[in-house]
Amino acid sequence: MPIPTRKAPCELIGGQGLCAVFVGNIREMNWACLAVGVLAAVGALSALVPLRGAVGSALSFIPSWILGEAPLHLAALVVAAILTCGLSGGFSSSLGWAGAALSVLGCSGLVAQFVSGVRSKRHFESALSEAGLPAPSWSWSARDTRRVVVAVPLRPRGVERTRDVAYMADAGRAHRLDIYRRFSTASTAFTAPVLLYFHGGAWVMGDKREQGIPMLEYLAERGYVCVTANYALSPKARWPQHVLDCKQALAWVKRNIAEYGGDPGLVFVSGCSAGGHLAALVALTANEAEWQPGFEEEDTTVIGCIPLYGVYDFVDTDRIGNANLAPILERHVFEQAAAEAFAKASPISRVHESAPPFLVVHGRNDVLVPVQAARAFVGSLRAASTQPVAYGELPLAQHGFDNFWSPRAVHFVHALERFTEAIVATRAAGREVGR
Repeated sequence: MPIPTRKAPCELIGGQGLCAVFVGNIREMNWACLAVGVLAAVGALSALVPLRGAVGSALSFIPSWILGEAPLHLAALVVAAILTCGLSGGFSSSLGWAGAALSVLGCSGLVAQFVSGVRSKRHFESALSEAGLPAPSWSWSARDTRRVVVAVPLRPRGVERTRDVAYMADAGRAHRLDIYRRFSTASTAFTAPVLLYFHGGAWVMGDKREQGIPMLEYLAERGYVCVTANYALSPKARWPQHVLDCKQALAWVKRNIAEYGGDPGLVFVSGCSAGGHLAALVALTANEAEWQPGFEEEDTTVIGCIPLYGVYDFVDTDRIGNANLAPILERHVFEQAAAEAFAKASPISRVHESAPPFLVVHGRNDVLVPVQAARAFVGSLRAASTQPVAYGELPLAQHGFDNFWSPRAVHFVHALERFTEAIVATRAAGREVGR
């Protein structure tokens, strides 16, 4: 009598073909678990210790930026993915369990990123305190939590945007600006501080609608009048057209912002990356005729400057890595690659005793513009200027950290508000802002 063979459950249900499919799916789920774990671990590592150099930064910038500023969102996706794979049979071999272990490591790294972002508050508070500015602390609110959960900036209720206002006669897209303000801002108040912002993009790309939106909408909600301006881009435009356009935008703001409820005497200038370079140069060359051809009589003074992860030294005098920009500058931005022109366009070479107050912000994990560039610029400013120079250096922060809501972005906008309030208050009191 033949001895009956023991069949797998899938054979009893649907035969050997179904069994093969079932076993194959389990094997695939084990590999899927491993893949999820590897991606999670490598991603977290890239956020914590991003690759540098021309090739390394190109490979690591995007993942380290996104993983660094939305770590809990991505950790939740990792958990969901590993559980889905595991409950589908992915924990039936050592491959699946290895993936689970790597996922735990990856999520731990992402949590470390989140904690670093939350703790960035202390770095901003120290920056303001060391600059001698009265800046009371701020508390984390339920509104801040909602911002971080949503991550994507959504325009607050009560804030309006006036789009595509021409600030030069040609009315081209490169010479238009957007204005953010509260609906309740009275057009005759002349009391609201003003922030003028320039986008980044290596002087060759970018648009006023793409960057700085969280800070602009936050300040507008708080009663400021905020302006973000386009400017001519290379290679069509050549230096110094970029900064001349920014100066024209500032001159327009000084002439016209009162119609939108802003005070032309309380204008701050800001920008990120290439826009940080332009903002710093605008602030340091106020009313200099050579930088205002055809509009020499226009007032281009500002009461403060907030450059974010900007480029401050085209010459790379201190050998800190800005020389990597040379190919872009030589091929696309400048007509002639002359050391004299590079030096003249470098904010670090333009610092002076009467520079306005500065709040400089940079991330230590920045792979596009080395943090040493900000340190050198701040050192030069503090040696020359009689005004406050606050410097916020953020651990684990990447280039572009402020472009959507994260703990770092939340603490940054609170610190920015304290900085501008302190400068406005001292001016209202009729006394010099000193360190």
